[in-house]
Amino acid sequence: AVVSTQSGITAGDKTTLNDLLALNLHEFEDEVRNIVDKATKELNMEKVLKELDSTWSVMEFEHDEHLRTKTPLLRSSEELIETLEDNQVQLQNLMTSKYIAYFLEEVSSWQTKLSTADSVIQIWFEVQRTWSHLESIFIGSEDIRKQLPEDSLRFDGIDSDFKELMEAAVKTPNVIEATNKKGLFAQLEDIQDRLVLC
Repeated sequence: AVVSTQSGITAGDKTTLNDLLALNLHEFEDEVRNIVDKATKELNMEKVLKELDSTWSVMEFEHDEHLRTKTPLLRSSEELIETLEDNQVQLQNLMTSKYIAYFLEEVSSWQTKLSTADSVIQIWFEVQRTWSHLESIFIGSEDIRKQLPEDSLRFDGIDSDFKELMEAAVKTPNVIEATNKKGLFAQLEDIQDRLVLC
């Protein structure tokens, strides 16, 4: 690393203690303090981003089987939700730093990924809960199917789409990869809108 000061003096990897003493750094106390502060803050940011990468590269969805149909369903995980919330706060704090410039693109990218994951997970669990409830009514009861033929037929289409979505989801267990798939949020939103009509 090479540090240049406004005094025109450059310190590099081969700089000795005597060289540093000869610089009379006490005369540039504020400038030195700013350089050290900037380097420390950037190091901390780099550490946070490495930890994010390490955490989310191995964070995977777990699944349970729906009792009657054996359809894979997302398993609720407090650890996942807490980590997601904590990391979003961490990123928000990084964005307020005056030393963000060098890491801005990477921090923004992580914010987008985690925000998308958050939105998708929320709607996914809502859709899953509603599907599970209505599945027992429309598929599990012949009487209801006879009494409400139109709603039953509408649910059959939803049922097929939801099961297809869940079978595909099992193939991508990584949380970030799974939730950031193009069009997934819109697909879940569409299923949710149709479930409301049943």
